[in-house]
This record gives sequence, C-alpha cells and structure tokens, in this order.
Amino acid sequence: MTKIVNVNLKNNKYKIIIGNNTLNKVNYFHKHHFQKRKKIIIYDKNLNSNVLLKLLIKKLGKDTPCIAIPSGEKSKSIERLEKLYNSLFNLKIDRSTILYAFGGGVIGDLTGFAASTIMRGVDYVQIPTTLLSQIDSSVGGKTAINNKYGKNLIGSFYQPKLVLIDTRTLKTLPKKQMISGYAEMIKYGFIKDKSFFSWLEKNGNLVLKKNFEKLEFSINKCVKAKVKIVKKDEKDIGQRALLNFGHTFAHAFERVSNYKNFSHGEAVAVGMLLAFKLSTQLKFCHKNDLNRVTKHYDQLKLPTNIKYLLKNNTQTNKIVLAMKLDKKTINNIITFILVKGVGKAFICDTVKEESLIKFLNENI
Repeated sequence: MTKIVNVNLKNNKYKIIIGNNTLNKVNYFHKHHFQKRKKIIIYDKNLNSNVLLKLLIKKLGKDTPCIAIPSGEKSKSIERLEKLYNSLFNLKIDRSTILYAFGGGVIGDLTGFAASTIMRGVDYVQIPTTLLSQIDSSVGGKTAINNKYGKNLIGSFYQPKLVLIDTRTLKTLPKKQMISGYAEMIKYGFIKDKSFFSWLEKNGNLVLKKNFEKLEFSINKCVKAKVKIVKKDEKDIGQRALLNFGHTFAHAFERVSNYKNFSHGEAVAVGMLLAFKLSTQLKFCHKNDLNRVTKHYDQLKLPTNIKYLLKNNTQTNKIVLAMKLDKKTINNIITFILVKGVGKAFICDTVKEESLIKFLNENI
C-alpha cells in the first residue's frame, strides 16, 4: 500500500512517496509536478542493466538523456562533479530541467549538490535504490561531496522537489548493503524512539530478509522520524545533529581508511555501538542498555568492530585528527552524540581528548 509523507518546511514543500510500484507511476508524477519540463536521469553505473532503471527510462520516455556515474564514495569528488557539470551542459541543461537521481546515497548526494549549484539551482527528484538512502540520505536536503580533509565537507542544503521510494529496488540488494541500511534504521530507535527499537528487536530479522510488509512499515517509520527532526532544524544548527549518532566515529573511520574495506553503514553500526560504550563508561547510560544493544547486534550479526584498524597510538591519533574535522567540531572540541539510554540521545561536547584516546585504544 502506497504511503505518502508530506515534508512541509518553511520555504519548501514536497512529498515522499513510498510503495512497491512507485516507479510504475513516475510519468504521472512528472506530469503532475513538472508538466512537460525536460528531464535528465543520473544513475549509478552498476545499475546499468537494472530492470527498474529500464522501467524508469521507459516511463519518462526512451529519449530521456541518461548520465552514468561510477559507483563508490570516490564519485563524491570535485573531479567527478566537474565531469557531471560538463555532461549536463553537453545535454543543453537549462533552468527548467529536472534531474532524476537513481541510485544510492552517493548518487543522491552528488546529483543534489550539482542541482543546487548548476545555473544557480535546478530542480531534482530523488529515487533512492538502497535501504540506507531510502531512510536517510534522500530525505532532508543535505547534499555534499567529499574532500581530502573529510567526508561531506563541501555541500549545501537543497531540498528535492519529490522523493520516490520503490521497495522493489531492494530485491537484488546484497546482504552487506541491507545491513548497511539497517544500521541507519536502528539509529532512529536509539536516538528518539525506544518503542521502535523494541519493534526492531522482534522484526529486524524479517527486515533484513526483505519481508516487504515489514520493510514498508519500517521505511515509513524512519522517514517520518527524520522529517519531524528536519522540520524543526532544517539547517542543522541544533537537534538535527542527533541524526549523526555514531557518525563522529564512522566518518573518522572512513576518512582514515580512505573509504575502503567497509561500507558507510557498517562504519555507522560500529560507531553507534562505540557511542553506547562511551556513554556507559562516562556513566550517562546504564550497562543494561548497552547489553541490550549488544545482544541485538549479536542476534542479527551486525558488525561490531573495524577489523582493519591497528591498535596503536599512531592509528588512534589519526582517528582523533579525523574527528576534529567533523562538521560538529567547534574550537577544536569534538562533539559526540551520546545516549542516556535507548531512545535518549543528546549532544555532548565534554569528552576530554586524553579520555577519548584511551577509550579508542581499549575498544578498537
């Protein structure tokens, strides 16, 4: 059954449409929202033979221009962005053109940032194809590319005009990517919704097995939770930071590893577990909550450590330096999202660096 989430921001209003046949109606959505405006599809090159990509092209018109982007975090770069600009100019983009982003978070972030900057802004539509992008990166209007100093450090807040989530895109998603998305899913339970985490304790295995009834329910739940936070803090100056639970660790791991060996979601999964451990060590969180979370990780075989990292001071220092480049860091003070229990996240800027180094040495 199709679900619609309305995003009513002060200066932007759009719909997020969730269902298992959403792409069948994409031509109707285009005509309804954009009439006869020109469209260009930007998609993940790995999805070149994807049945739903072919359906999208068919529904929007076989003459719809398409641009393939190589998979992976390295495509979120200045170099790839410039190539995308040139491709769009070669296709004679104008300010009425609609860009369709078909792929995971990398495609959505890159396309959104290109849309926000080319010709001072054109409209775009998000069609996220991974669980992670469906519940996180496609919602809320954060667009960005990476730079040698860290992840998502160059970007803009630029809302899409429409988000189309078709759960059929998850049918062929590898288990590794399902786990990556699931990490962001449990995040919503960890930060603000204890009852949702309880639901995931009972149904998380079915979500990972792609039970579409459970998937649609949980995707809808996560999207609504994120929209609620974004409405209160669109530009990430307050409580929206809670959505970065586990990410201070995760982004540092990704930076130090040069985005190799593990996915973003796997890094987030480990980062959240470390955040629970740090919260417990600092006496913010009861050990019972940490044990409950650890049990869930064990039951679903979620990643609990970044195995490739070396347990030595040099490696730890690199991680701390990467953390200092996090967008939440102010005056060289690393800000963490910690918890006072499941569903009770808060912003913390009182973790001392020497304590953090000791913690990392003991837990990585």
